[in-house]
Amino acid sequence: MAAYTPLSTEALKHYLEAFDIGSLTQFEAISTGIENSNYRITTQHFEQEVSTILTLVEGDNQARLPFVRQVMQHLSHYGLPVPIAKKTRSGQEQPMLLERPTLLMQRLPGTHYHQMTADHCFQLGQMMARMHTISTALPVDSAVLYDSLWMTETLTSVAHLIPDSQVDLIASAIELYATLEVYELPRGLIHGDLFKDNILFQENKISGLLDFFHVSQDLWILDLGIAINDWCSNEQGVENQAASLALLSGYREIRPLEQAEEQALPAARKIAAARFALTRLQTCDAGQFLKDPQEQLRKLAIFGL
Repeated sequence: MAAYTPLSTEALKHYLEAFDIGSLTQFEAISTGIENSNYRITTQHFEQEVSTILTLVEGDNQARLPFVRQVMQHLSHYGLPVPIAKKTRSGQEQPMLLERPTLLMQRLPGTHYHQMTADHCFQLGQMMARMHTISTALPVDSAVLYDSLWMTETLTSVAHLIPDSQVDLIASAIELYATLEVYELPRGLIHGDLFKDNILFQENKISGLLDFFHVSQDLWILDLGIAINDWCSNEQGVENQAASLALLSGYREIRPLEQAEEQALPAARKIAAARFALTRLQTCDAGQFLKDPQEQLRKLAIFGL
C-alpha cells in the first residue's frame, strides 16, 4: 500500500533543512507496511550521496515513539545492526512534519530475502538471542502490547468477519496464552514482528534489523514462535523442519532455552499465528484487508484446537 501521509517536495525540503545531510535530490514512498508512512530519501552533501529512511509516525505509534527510539539506540550501542535515528542541528530527536513526529534514519545496506536457507535461519536465531540478552540492560518496564486480554477484546470486535470454526481456533490460542502468562517463563523485551521483511541481508549475512514499533515486554519464546512461523513454514503453514532446527540451534548457541520454554514453544507458535490473524483482521476497511489474515489462519488451523 502507499504511505498514509502524502509528502510534497516542498514540505520535505523544508523539513530536511533542519538536518546536516545536504539538499534533496530524490525521494519515493515505501509501499510495504500498514502502520506508518515511510519514504526513501536521497540527498547530496557536498560530494557525498546520503541515503536515509524517513518515517512519519502515525496514530497510536506516536505515543510509543520515545520508547521505540530508546530501544533502537540501546541495541545499536551494543552492536546490533539497528538503524540510527538522526538528530537535527538543534538536537531534536523526533521533529514534526505535517503534524506528525518523525524518525530520519540511516539507510542500512542490504536487501530483503524471501527464500530462507537453514543458514539464514541460524543467523536469525543468534540475532534474536543477542537482542533478548542485550535488552536486559535497558532499564525500562514496557507494558505487553498484545496480551491475552487484548486478544480476547479484539476477537470480540472482529469475530463477525470469519467463520465460527476460525473464531474457535483463535479462542483456543487465547486460552493457551492466558495459561502461559502466569507461568514463570523467561521474559523481557521482544521485537514482536520478526518477519522476513524486517531483516536485511548483504552477501548472505544479516545486515539490518528493522521496525521496532511492536517491541514490548513479553515472553521471549513468542519472538521465536513468530519467527519460526514466518521463516520456517510456507504460506500453507507446512513447516521446514531443517530451517526450524537451525533457527533454534542459533538461538540456543547464545541463550540456552529452559526446559519449560522448549515445552511451551508449540503453544507460542499457535499464539503467534492467532495474534497476527487478529491484527490483520483489524485492518478490514469496506470488506478489504490491508494484509490478508488468511495466511495466519491457515497456519493456525494446522495447530488445531
